[in-house]
Amino acid sequence: MRELKGDWKDLFNGFMLALDLRKMFLGFCGIMFTLFGPLGATCWMAKQYAPEKVTAPTSWALHDIWSTIRQAFAVIYCGDLSWTLWLPHALAMAITILAIWAYFGGAISRIAAYEIAKDGERIETARALQFARRKFWAFFMSPWVCVIGLAFFFLCNFAGGVIGRVLDFIWIGGPLVALFLPLALLSGFFITLIGLGTVAGLPLFAPAVAAEGTDAFDAMSRGFSYVYSRPWHYLFYQAVAALYGAICVSFVILFAVTMCHAGLTAGGAGFDLFGVHEAPKPPPPPPPPKQGATPEEIKQYRSRVAQYLVQLQNDPDKYAPRHNRFKHITDTAWAMILTDDFEARQSRPKDPIGCAYARLMNASNCIVKPDHSMTIHKLESSGHRFAASMVLMWLVIALGLALGYIPSYLLSQQTLIYCLLRKRVDGIEMNEVFEETEDEPLPSEPPKGPEPTGPAKGAGDTRSDPTPPPKA
Repeated sequence: MRELKGDWKDLFNGFMLALDLRKMFLGFCGIMFTLFGPLGATCWMAKQYAPEKVTAPTSWALHDIWSTIRQAFAVIYCGDLSWTLWLPHALAMAITILAIWAYFGGAISRIAAYEIAKDGERIETARALQFARRKFWAFFMSPWVCVIGLAFFFLCNFAGGVIGRVLDFIWIGGPLVALFLPLALLSGFFITLIGLGTVAGLPLFAPAVAAEGTDAFDAMSRGFSYVYSRPWHYLFYQAVAALYGAICVSFVILFAVTMCHAGLTAGGAGFDLFGVHEAPKPPPPPPPPKQGATPEEIKQYRSRVAQYLVQLQNDPDKYAPRHNRFKHITDTAWAMILTDDFEARQSRPKDPIGCAYARLMNASNCIVKPDHSMTIHKLESSGHRFAASMVLMWLVIALGLALGYIPSYLLSQQTLIYCLLRKRVDGIEMNEVFEETEDEPLPSEPPKGPEPTGPAKGAGDTRSDPTPPPKA
């Protein structure tokens, strides 16, 4: 990472800042905990209420998993379920997801903040996780402080409306509500101010805790202050980070796909070198007769075609494809991750994120060129079927780490944006970061006094030391 100058060009350090295996692993852990935790529980819950509306994913392709999650959310929030079911679910989802990313996201932000301040010097992963654990409530509660503020002003207006409705029975509720309408408008101003500050400043809350070691309220106030003090700088930084991030994420994912494909291809070449032979190709069919052939020639051609078909039917196993090459094993694994659903232009999503995902999927297919018709049941031996399952597991881990680059980049870049805004608003240099004081270990036993230097007494000697003579 090059030396930081404190201007917007420092955002181009975000690629190398996020390209850290530790951050990517923490991001991958956060994704897996989110997927198999609250999102998995949501799919299971929706499956219990409407099993016909929720289809289980048939592969590890992201769009297949996302389709199942969308169906589950549609059942819970757009179906006929009572608010006594979807409201607790929404609260549980928010609390669980915030708790997961308060821990893993806090550790990623702490590592990034330390590297930015110390010019690339790295902090141990254990210390970053320990910091995230100690400051967990600051990371976790900073968004909830905004929610509490919004709820407070909303309830003030709600209570005023209730009181006005009650007093309206004696014909004074309406005039009182109209009289105190400026208070309601003031409350609406604070609701709007907090709402906009929360949406815009939320990405800065975790970097504030990671860089300053502060509490939730101070992190929220810093996020609000930097956004409202330098709104155009903030929007410009976010736009540059988003455009640059699209390039960086695409490069990392395609690099990971190429890396996996190259390794599997090289290993497959050695695997297929000995003992693996292809099924013989069937003989070519008889050539058709030329234009203007005589009836006799046409009759002979039909006879040769019939003999050709009989030859193929009499020995079908001789020319049947043999799925015993290592490529068939890898194609089985790749077919569970990649898909050819987006090759047709009409089938591509229209939204920007979906379109980018479809292009990445098509580019990955161009690199790997897997046989999407391969399934694990087509493999001949149980050993190869087990090998395909193992290859799939390692591909999920390797590509999952590449997918972990996305939260690593987002949190690292937001930490960098926080430091840039902090320098502009508060004049604090980029190399300043909160450092914890390590606790000194307590001694295991009380310290001993100095050893006597005089001669040791005998076993039976009970005399006391002689008293020194008084000074003259």
